[in-house]
Amino acid sequence: MQPLVYLAVRGWLGWIQFVERSRKAFLNSSLVLVAAGAVHCWAVVYSLFVAVHTRAMRFSGYHQGSSEQLPQAVALTETLAVSSLWVWLIAGFTTAAVRMLDEDADGLPLGTEDLKWGPILRFIRSPFLHSALGHAHSVSCVGLFVSIILLCATMATMKGGITVCESCLAIVAIGFAFPHMVLAGRRLSDSADQALSEVLPDDSLEAAAAEAAAIGPQLCVILSLADAPGHAYWWQNLMYTLASMAFIAAVVASARSPAKVANVALPPEKSESFVCLTMDVMTALSIILSYPHLNTWFLRIGVVAVIGCGVAAQFGPVREIYLDWLEPIFVIRSDSHKRVPNQQRQLIKIISWAAAVLCALVALWDIALHPLALASSVADSSR
Repeated sequence: MQPLVYLAVRGWLGWIQFVERSRKAFLNSSLVLVAAGAVHCWAVVYSLFVAVHTRAMRFSGYHQGSSEQLPQAVALTETLAVSSLWVWLIAGFTTAAVRMLDEDADGLPLGTEDLKWGPILRFIRSPFLHSALGHAHSVSCVGLFVSIILLCATMATMKGGITVCESCLAIVAIGFAFPHMVLAGRRLSDSADQALSEVLPDDSLEAAAAEAAAIGPQLCVILSLADAPGHAYWWQNLMYTLASMAFIAAVVASARSPAKVANVALPPEKSESFVCLTMDVMTALSIILSYPHLNTWFLRIGVVAVIGCGVAAQFGPVREIYLDWLEPIFVIRSDSHKRVPNQQRQLIKIISWAAAVLCALVALWDIALHPLALASSVADSSR
């Protein structure tokens, strides 16, 4: 159920961005990319857990309910991923609480006493606290990205030959994790930041991380579920390989020639917004078809609620409430001249988006034609 919540929130935010694209946009800063990357990373970790459990079911008799068939690294990685997610949640909720308390203290002073900051307000506004929260986000992201690398290594060394679909999943997962992990690590060390700045073009890591987060998590989930039936025709494997290679090419092209400078707020192109929303919907359908037990009244009510929130965004008063919630990171958009055009990069990105959508369609066709509900233990461990 957790990836469905992720996809719902992601789709809602994407729709808000599309509706408000002429006025506002999400800030393209390293802190925002790292904080959001942790959430995207959880979907990638989920997909790798599904792939590992599916391999165990296929070759190790795991379907008989013996979790001892799983490598010990799986339990260690799960602990690391859950711990990192808790660090991210605590840091996120603390940041939100600090913001609310700081805003409440910003009223007009009525006397000289109001000009003096109390100990709580001094602590809230101290650079130490804000630096600690930023580092907590970075540490949680590094932990989650290390989990991705460990799960890819575990999947490669498990019993049974690795399939083409699993190889593509590992390629996309590492392609997503690498720029985020380096970006998070750079925030933790000034010396590393300086060394990377001398080697890499300006804003290259931010551009690569943004491009990887656009369709990478959805593609990982789709590839993990596409392999569940246990077979694939040659043309399916070709499509999966094409999609993964095109994804890596788009991330590299974005790193070599960033589409926009860092710390600006520019909305994605209409075509990119459409592709991301389409991938969100198809990924959710893949999960529901693979796990029929999720198709309950609770899920249907949730779908209606998400659609209702999207429709409500068309009305000004409701949209203003949404914008107030997102105010720190959803700001007045920058001028369009801050975009950096590059025809080669744009062509590679379009090919990547088209290949990802085709990959999702092929996977949906295969899942619908050969429905397979994974064991309940797989679902429980991946939630």
